[in-house]
This record gives sequence, structure tokens and C-alpha cells, in this order.
Amino acid sequence: MSVLLTDKAHYLQFGGGKKRQDMGNFGLKNYKFSVFKYITLFCLMAICFLMMLHIMYKLNFFGTLSENTQTKSIIFVSLLYCIAFYALLVMLEGLGIGKRRLLDLFFGFFFSSFSVNAVFAIICGIFFPRILARLVVIALLLVVIESAFGVIWVMSCHRVYEKYQFRKEAIFIYGNREDEGEFTRINNTINRYFKISRSINCDIGFEAICNEIRESSVIYLGDIPVAVRNRILKYCMRKKIDCYCIPKISDIYIQNSKVFQLNDKLLLRYPPLEVERGKAIIKRAMDIVISSVMLVVASPVMLVIAIAIKLTDHGPVIFKQERLTKDGKEFYMYKFRSMTVDAEKDGARLASKYDKRVTKVGKIIRNIHFDEFPQLVNILKGEMSLVGPRPERAEFIEEYSRHIPEFPERLKVKGGLTGYAQVYGRYNTEPEDKIKYDLYYIYNYSLRMDIKLIILTVRILFQKENTEGIEEGQISALKEGTESDLKIIADKPEEYVENRQI
Repeated sequence: MSVLLTDKAHYLQFGGGKKRQDMGNFGLKNYKFSVFKYITLFCLMAICFLMMLHIMYKLNFFGTLSENTQTKSIIFVSLLYCIAFYALLVMLEGLGIGKRRLLDLFFGFFFSSFSVNAVFAIICGIFFPRILARLVVIALLLVVIESAFGVIWVMSCHRVYEKYQFRKEAIFIYGNREDEGEFTRINNTINRYFKISRSINCDIGFEAICNEIRESSVIYLGDIPVAVRNRILKYCMRKKIDCYCIPKISDIYIQNSKVFQLNDKLLLRYPPLEVERGKAIIKRAMDIVISSVMLVVASPVMLVIAIAIKLTDHGPVIFKQERLTKDGKEFYMYKFRSMTVDAEKDGARLASKYDKRVTKVGKIIRNIHFDEFPQLVNILKGEMSLVGPRPERAEFIEEYSRHIPEFPERLKVKGGLTGYAQVYGRYNTEPEDKIKYDLYYIYNYSLRMDIKLIILTVRILFQKENTEGIEEGQISALKEGTESDLKIIADKPEEYVENRQI
């Protein structure tokens, strides 16, 4: 009992009562926001439901049925329409207030509305071909109205979220490889989960760190050594402190482990890193169907791009480059040429932010990713997949592997036209972050994830930062290490690999 009293006195001495009160207020604020969010969303869905009822009654859908049966059928179809709309919003992250950017949320609403109305018009047009023209007009009108309501809803929720600051304040514990000031600025600009209010270098020691974070509500662990991270993490668990951390590759392995018992031992089984055979067959079938359709649909645009490239500098239209795909197999990846003919006369290097090698036509097609269209042929040939880790050149894989031994593991599946790292990362995202995205995708592969990533790929066409090149002076996406990194690499390479963020 005396120990409990001592702990309680210590808790109150360090402002524990205030912390509990602040946490209660925070929870209440988030609860109120959630209520506001879902009540207004329900109202929005109710408006869509009523619009569908009105349209279907006006067009006399199911008019051959009895009045009672017609009413039930129209209500059922309208409900199905709203359920499909909501499911697409969830898949396309259109409801992620405080989690995604406003542009992402707008895209989610627009594409969800466009998709559900397109399917509605096509299906109804099959059964009622005489009113197909009217259905198309109605579908387009619904897209405009629903997108407008979606923008109003997103802006309203976002304003409420920002006004009451539904973000916890976090302490950022960083290592020597991180620019603490820049990291904090970027986090507080785009992260709606928590706000970094204070930063601590991990070198101050474990005891000093514990004294600093004792009464905190959120801890954010950056690129710090494994041993230090694990001690802090255990401390946070004991003290019931909410903890976020940048994962290491071993964390991704552990996340996908299977738990089972062997006699009196609790074991974790780590499944092999691969896509199951049945799923791989379905994935290949989807690649053939979608890439064939996309080639037919995109052929007029591809013809215009080819003519524009030829007229600009009279060089070759298609650029072939050796890349590695599944099991390290080499293949020639096709792209529309976006750089000058002699772009790599001084050796292989990625495009930089203000790369003078990029042509005028190349700048346009790179910004909207249309230079990737010829890779649909690679997909049909079976050298690539629609979704997967981005194929890299052998020299870059060799370079990255010296710093990140796990990097070749992304070659367990075919390279992709798009992928998890392309949707959620950037062109200049560091390899150690890309490999985490890629391994997460391989371990958690599903047909649903592929469809989601294909749809979300449309979103990055409107995001300029996704095509932003590497810094001037860099050759690859691997940034130069700090002096401490270089010293460890020279003296103790095993320790460098173990303590890195990977």
C-alpha cells in the first residue's frame, strides 16, 4: 500500500492530475468530432438515397411490377447504390479527415461518385436501352452534385477538426541521422494524428529520457538504435503512454507472424515472403485483362505522345532500359523517351528536381506519368505486373543492397507499373523507406489491395511531389550518410546495419 501511495504522490507531483484531465478532454473532443463526422455523413448519404428514389420514380423503373413491389425494388436499389458509394469512399480514403490531405479526400469523393454512377448507368442502360442517353446525363449530373456535396462535407469537417485541434501533443525522440527541425516542420504540416511539441536527442541517456517523457501522452520514436528504442518502448507500455515509431524491417516480419503453441512454449512462425500460387494466378489474369483494355483505351493518347516526341527532337520515341524483376531476372522496360538521347552518357543516375536532360514534351508526360504507358506491353508479356515493387536497375540494387541488405527481397515478386511505394511514397523517397512499403505489400497482398492501389494511382496524377526528382548532385535516391555513419561503416559494418532505421 505504501508503494502505491508513493507512486500516486509521485504522479501528482509531476502533474499527473493535469495530464489525466487533459487526456479526458482530448478523448471527449475526439468523441464529439466523430459524432459530428458520422451524423453529417449519414445526412449526406440520406440525400443521395432520396435523389436516387426521386430519379427512379421519375423514370418509372420497374413499372411493369405491382405498385408495392415496385416501391420495394426501388428502395432496395437505392440502398444498394448508397452502400456501394460508401464502400468506395472507405476504399479510396475519402473519409479520412485528419489522416489524408484535402486533395486526396476530394479525389475520393469524386472517383467514388463517378464509379458508382458509371456502373449504375451501364447496368440500367442494359435493361432500359431506350433511355440510355438520359441515364448518362443523369449520371453525370449526379457526379457533379455528389462531388459538390462531398467538397462541402470535407471542408466543414476539416474546419471543425482544425479549429479544435484534435491532435495530441507528442515528444519526438530522434537520432543523429535526422534533421530534427525539418522533420518536426514536415510532421506538423501533414500529420493529423499528433503534433510534435518537443524534441529530445536519444544520446541524453535512457534515464534522462524517462524523466522527460514520464507525464507525456504521446511519444514518437525516430531513427534511433534498436537497443534504445526497445527500452523506451517497454517503458511506454508500462506507463500506458501512446507510442508511435518508424518501423524497422524486422517489425514488418513480426507483424505478419503466426502464433501457435508447441508444448508449453509460445512460438511465432514467420511465413515465407511470397504471394500464394492461387493468388498469383488471379493476379496474372487481372494483369492481362486490365492491361489489354488500358492499351486499347490509351492508344489515341499514346499516338499523340509518340508524334510529339518525334517532332520535338527527331529521336527515338521509345526508351528501353534494363531492369530487374522477379528472382532478379533481367528485362527491357519500355517508356516514352522523356529525356535527351544522350541523357546517360556520363553513367546511370536518376532524374533530379531541375534536370536539364528532360525535354519539353518529357516534362509534361513525366508530371502526369504518361511516359509509363508502354509498360503495358511489358505487363502483357509477363515481365511486369500492374501492381508491385517498382523495377530497379541492377547497379542501383547493388548500391542499395550494400546499405540495406534486405533490399533484394523485393525481387520475390514481379516489378509493377504502380505499387504501394508509388501511391504512398514519392519518386525521391529513400530506398530504406521504399523497401518497407514493398515488403508490407508482399506480405499483405490481396486482390482487394491491388484494386485499391490501381484506383489510387489516378490520385497521384494530381500530386506534383510524387514526380519530384532527387537533389542536385545525387546519382541515386540513397542520401549521403553522416560522418558518424561513415565511421561506423568503416569500423563496424554489422553495428551500422543493426542500428539503422531499417
